[in-house]
Amino acid sequence: MKQLQSFFLGILGAIGALILEIIALSFFTPISSTSETISREISSLGYLFFIAIAIEEFLKYILIIKVISKISEKKNVVLNSLFLGVGFSMLELFSFYWNYHSGIDFDLLAVIGIIIVHASTAVIIGFSALKNFLPSLFFGFFASFAIHLAYNTLGASEHPYQKQLIVGLLGILTILDFFLLIKSIITDNKEKIS
Repeated sequence: MKQLQSFFLGILGAIGALILEIIALSFFTPISSTSETISREISSLGYLFFIAIAIEEFLKYILIIKVISKISEKKNVVLNSLFLGVGFSMLELFSFYWNYHSGIDFDLLAVIGIIIVHASTAVIIGFSALKNFLPSLFFGFFASFAIHLAYNTLGASEHPYQKQLIVGLLGILTILDFFLLIKSIITDNKEKIS
């Protein structure tokens, strides 16, 4: 049941992040009269790229540190964080679905990437939440921010090996997720035995 709660908490967190990103966008963009001008301004806002990632990862961090670690009672924090991350990705996946039905090409790698990146960053934060607050801030938040930034940068780049680099990053993140999940399960089982 806690995994389902975590999943829906992730969806709510993504909605909150979207609202904060829209507010940030309204503060950092000049008021324009045409949709063409607005889209040109949005595409030229490189710094909003960083702000959006920071908002998403900080909200995940807060939800995992303040909610997931409390409802999980220090057990299954990493697993519940995984479900929060998958839930968080659902809003972006919905926008991909909406764009697909509006005539934009479907990109399976982007869909898989969104799920893995949001799940991985949540797992990293969840694993770090098992530690003290300050190490979790440095390891959890900043590591997840760097990973999300790397993924989005690769996705936006026009490098000849872009797809291979993205697949490599996603492979590394998947292996890292399995390692952190297994390590947390072993730790939980050791605590049950003792």
